[in-house]
Amino acid sequence: MASERVRQRLIEQNPWWRDRAAINLDRHLLRAAQAPFSWAPPLIEQLDLSSPNVYTVRGPRQVGKTTAVKMLIRRLLDTGDAWPRILYYSLDLERSPDDIVEVVRQAKSMSPRETGPWRIVLDEVSLIPEWQRAVKYLRDQTDAIHDCFILTGSSAADIRRGAERLPGRRGSDPSPDRILLPLSFSQFCSVQGIPEHARSPLGVAGFLDPGSDDVLHEAMRYLPDLARSLDAYLRVGGFPRAIEDYLHRGEVSEGTVRILWDVLAGDIDRAGFDRLTALALLDHTVRALGSPSSFRDLSTEIGVGSPDTAHRYASVLGDAFALLVVYFWDPGRGRMALRKNKKLYLTDPLFGAIPTLIQPGGPGARAASMVEAVVGMALYRAAEPGLVEAFPSPQSLFYWHSKQKREIDFLSGTRTKKTAVEVKFQRRVTGSDKLAIRNSFRRGLILSAADLDLDDPVRVIPTPVFLWLLGLQA
Repeated sequence: MASERVRQRLIEQNPWWRDRAAINLDRHLLRAAQAPFSWAPPLIEQLDLSSPNVYTVRGPRQVGKTTAVKMLIRRLLDTGDAWPRILYYSLDLERSPDDIVEVVRQAKSMSPRETGPWRIVLDEVSLIPEWQRAVKYLRDQTDAIHDCFILTGSSAADIRRGAERLPGRRGSDPSPDRILLPLSFSQFCSVQGIPEHARSPLGVAGFLDPGSDDVLHEAMRYLPDLARSLDAYLRVGGFPRAIEDYLHRGEVSEGTVRILWDVLAGDIDRAGFDRLTALALLDHTVRALGSPSSFRDLSTEIGVGSPDTAHRYASVLGDAFALLVVYFWDPGRGRMALRKNKKLYLTDPLFGAIPTLIQPGGPGARAASMVEAVVGMALYRAAEPGLVEAFPSPQSLFYWHSKQKREIDFLSGTRTKKTAVEVKFQRRVTGSDKLAIRNSFRRGLILSAADLDLDDPVRVIPTPVFLWLLGLQA
């Protein structure tokens, strides 16, 4: 790449080198300021930028990663101690690891008097094949060993593999890999005006503790508002642009859904897969949401030649943060059963709108099935120990059924301590609805539409209340 072209792009993308206040004119931050709701991802405050760490921030496109790192840069500029040693660079137009090395070298050559450590943000690094070679070289051969890197990407697989090839070069932070996902239901409730201070978060197992009774009873005061918010969330999801549409016009525009498909299709193309086949998988997932099936059956449904190919398509959608694959748990062996049927879930309700937009006339997801998907994703975000590494195969979220095929939607938790969670999104929950959990696990949770019953080892909690109170890692 030509050095002059790099320098020009650096000047365009780092206007705060000339005027610290220029960050306030950044288009991503201006759009966030003009949005009808405010949202600051927690990772903005969580990253230790004063130490020479190498962070990765992963998540689907359109989720706001660039806005989040621009907020990080503004925070650094407000403190003043790193100015002007703050580098931001979008890698959309670059092609090789050498380009990354050249960007960092050119940036530092433009401030020759600055000798302290830099904060280096490389946006969409997963677009560069073998990007880790550049970071490894910079850490091993230059003074970038003292710098803090923030690397963003939209492919769980690419950025995970790259990060794994940087042993001993990540810094002192024990959790250098972070994830940014669409707004959760509880975050969506804050946008809807339900007061965050009224919420007392609980872990999954905490809902079984009698000590949570007062919290649950107090939360019931908000049930009407929470129920209306859940109805909206099933249609809107948590992508910021979709929420903006909803707040402005009461629905998500076709343009926003099409943008989501375009960026997802781009990720599918880059991975070397066929976008129409991936669309068929997405459509099948919407129609059969949460129903167990095998990759053999799935290969027939989407028209590919083998179960392995169907598995690869599910993985590529998982690596693009669109799909979650939930495996069967074998209690006797204490592990997942890879040969048993799997359940596919959408990671955000808005992905369910794509098939009917691209191919009108097909059926949409049933509301109860979409509720189950939202619960599954919330459980994943609450309990998964290796949240970033787990896409598309969670390690703390499974389903189960008895020999009589009485199914329990989710088992959430560690290998030896799992909480059974069954979604019964209906007005009344009866004793027969509790039998599968009671007979096999003695205690657990049933998520209803509105019922609250805490006087039984199998507790019944309204789904909107559960989702609102559930504490999340991301």
